[in-house]
Amino acid sequence: MKKQIGFSFKVVTLTLIFTLLIPYITVLLPLQQTDVAHASGIDIELSGDDAAKGLALVLLFAIAKEALDEDEDVNAENVSDSGQGLLARIIHAEARGEPYKGQVAVGAVVINRVESSEFPDTIQGVIYQKGQFTSVKNGQINLEPNQTAYRAAKEALNGRDPSRGALYFYNPDKARTLWWLSTRDTTVEIGNHVFAE
Repeated sequence: MKKQIGFSFKVVTLTLIFTLLIPYITVLLPLQQTDVAHASGIDIELSGDDAAKGLALVLLFAIAKEALDEDEDVNAENVSDSGQGLLARIIHAEARGEPYKGQVAVGAVVINRVESSEFPDTIQGVIYQKGQFTSVKNGQINLEPNQTAYRAAKEALNGRDPSRGALYFYNPDKARTLWWLSTRDTTVEIGNHVFAE
């Protein structure tokens, strides 16, 4: 949903800019093309309508490319190695010692947030969003992840979601904001973590 809203905003903005610039482009382009034509020895006839049509095509291609880029889901194919490594780091920092299924679920929560309109739309943005992960605040995010964390990150990126669509997880024995987290609907409990929408 967030990506669709962002895309619509970009379309409207680009269309507005294009519409406002057409009168200036159609006036200026024939003047510039005359200088180019004389300098190159080529006789070019280009009307303001031709210029507007050309710019419309460029705008259309830009919008189409943006739509294709934003429609991609987050998965191992289109996430950089650094994104996958960062996901492995947060899994290791937040869920080492938890069952493997719970580690994949923590990775899935990050992916679910990336795809949600309520959170930033990148793995890095989600992980470093202020106040979201204790391991970022206390520096454990900087620990080198083990192979299990990398494997769990890859599974989460490839669509496995043991969290059942959760946007939050917490350990009820350690959570400082338990009162707020307990107001969220629980999706599943895995190991020491409760996953919630």
